[in-house]
Amino acid sequence: MARREKKGYRKQAEKNIQEETTSSVESSQQIETGSMTNSISWAPIIAIFAFGILLYGNTYDFGYTLDDKLYITANDYTKKGVEGIKEIWTNDMMTGFFGKKKNLVEGGRYRPLALTTHAIEWELFEKNASVSHIINILLYGIMGVILLLVLQMILEGESRDRWWWTISIIATALFLAHPTHTEVGANIKSRDEILSLLFALLSFYGVLKYLKTESVAQLVLSGIWFWLSLASKESTVTFLGVVPLTMVFFTKLKLNKAVVAMMPMVLATGAYLALRISILGDEGGSLEVAKELMNKPYLNATDSERLASIFFTMGLYLKLLVWPHPLTHDYYPFHPFATYQELVDGASGYASWSDPLAFVSLLIYLGLFIFGMVTLLRRLKGHQPSYLGYGALFYLGTFILFSNLFFDIGAFMNERFLFIPSLGFTIAVAWLLVEKLGTKKGMNLGMAIAGIILLGYTAKTIDRNGAWRNDYTLASSDVGVSDGSSKIKMTMGSELLDEAKRPENTAKKLSILKEAEGYELQSLEIYPGYFPPLDILGNIYFEMEKYDYSVHYFTRALKMKSYDPRMRTNMEAVASMAVKKKQYEAGIAGYNVLSKLLKGKDRARIYNALGEVYGKELGDLENSMKYLKLAKQADPSDASVYQKLGIVYAMTQQRDSALINFNKSYELDPTNARVLLNLGILYQQMGDIKRGNDYILKAQEMDPSVMKRNE
Repeated sequence: MARREKKGYRKQAEKNIQEETTSSVESSQQIETGSMTNSISWAPIIAIFAFGILLYGNTYDFGYTLDDKLYITANDYTKKGVEGIKEIWTNDMMTGFFGKKKNLVEGGRYRPLALTTHAIEWELFEKNASVSHIINILLYGIMGVILLLVLQMILEGESRDRWWWTISIIATALFLAHPTHTEVGANIKSRDEILSLLFALLSFYGVLKYLKTESVAQLVLSGIWFWLSLASKESTVTFLGVVPLTMVFFTKLKLNKAVVAMMPMVLATGAYLALRISILGDEGGSLEVAKELMNKPYLNATDSERLASIFFTMGLYLKLLVWPHPLTHDYYPFHPFATYQELVDGASGYASWSDPLAFVSLLIYLGLFIFGMVTLLRRLKGHQPSYLGYGALFYLGTFILFSNLFFDIGAFMNERFLFIPSLGFTIAVAWLLVEKLGTKKGMNLGMAIAGIILLGYTAKTIDRNGAWRNDYTLASSDVGVSDGSSKIKMTMGSELLDEAKRPENTAKKLSILKEAEGYELQSLEIYPGYFPPLDILGNIYFEMEKYDYSVHYFTRALKMKSYDPRMRTNMEAVASMAVKKKQYEAGIAGYNVLSKLLKGKDRARIYNALGEVYGKELGDLENSMKYLKLAKQADPSDASVYQKLGIVYAMTQQRDSALINFNKSYELDPTNARVLLNLGILYQQMGDIKRGNDYILKAQEMDPSVMKRNE
């Protein structure tokens, strides 16, 4: 009897201890309504802010890079400063660059808030990249602080004995330092990414505050913050899933209160979408874009290739989360599926299901989804929250928009697409380091591994930042990594062309141009229908003074964009310089292309030039007469045409016709001394010496140098 009582007492004691432990663990991972401490621990806040600035502090003197020209330096709305803000808020974000609405990406892009900040900076500081970089650095540090505060509220029960050894601070530090975020931190344009997450986290913080204090003000603020987040970049709409997911995993709330907490964010989303649709119209919801490989990367893929390629890239994303090397900004056709040589040898440019990574990736993602859902269901049944399950669902839920599974996003992949999804990864890793390896027994091991990872991430990030100093450093850093990309080879060639034009590179100009030529030709081999390499090759050969090649590539470019005024101007410049350098065949070819594209006075100018080349340079008076007559038909008011016609008629002994044309030229332009001189010479040839001398004398009075110029 005594043994039974003793045994029963032991069981009851064990049960009580278990219940106390469960209660303690449960309370340490739950957010409940009630009083909240007002004490703030400033040490972790200061540390995280300083860490964020340290990571990107070396970018303060960088220039404008990559897409900065689309949104800042070449965007008419941004460069209007404050006056351009109205147009920023009433147009797609790319309209200010292109000058008209262009449906380049599915669904359009409406992110006016970030663009507004650039416009204000332009108003205050004009073209000053350093100011913009410094602002981005500060915003990145502030974003890190808000993330830390959110995680501390979610994990309020975790020990603060060592503030530097908590899940919240390790997860935040890992997130800030992750090298895949370098484009976000080092590229000015990516302020939209920073602002969108910063405001989404503020909204999340407002929801959590409301859950603890039932403050209506915090509820209202959460809606305002979320609207600002969407206006910065619409991809944070996924937080409509992230916040409820967090509530399920880490709070004990009734459904009605959770619904109330979410309503401001839902209403903010509705308000943003209503504004977006009203501004973008049909384009805002359209999934139809121009059928151009650079904007629709799976354009030429079969359904099987498309799906295999998508899972191939999704596998690469996971690899970059764990091992962020090598990094590149460019995944355009056809990196990462093939190298340049493989493409030249006939590779399709897409992955297939025979690629092991595609199939393995599919299995991993299925496993992540199933594991996450199982842990979610277990949590709904009252089990302890799974950080790994939460991290998996967080990653999948925020990554799905960038996966290309449901619609093309305009690129195979991009490292900045991991920006928000990587938070799920770093939370899971922080839990493993702090809770699993960082127990009292293994704390040193956990800290050592965390230190190694953070040190490695920090070194890689700071080093990688250097690639973003300018377009040349970015292209030269990544061209070897993205060997199958047509775009980066085009960019490298373009940057080398600019380098060749610099006065300090005069001695090695030709060798630089040859290198640029090689990259552009490779770009065209990868993607023969790509316009920019044609344009750049035309410019490269112009600098090489190979005007026949220049005309050839500008001709191909004009077949694609015959309406482009810059391309027409380039062709005319090449033709004119070719004639000047006595490469007459190239000059005539260029002028002939333009004569078919231009109209009115512009066409007359080209015919005029052709008439002069044939007559003055080649002595082909028949063709000279032909083109000058065409010039006269195109523009009967051009005095120079009549003058040249007069010369040709005079040279072919048709003096009456010459006289008529000289007189017509003089009528249209009575200030032209050369016309008077030609009239004087013609009259002398016709035997009217006195009148001839009078015209010659009048020409000399008008322009004393006219006789010398006529010699």
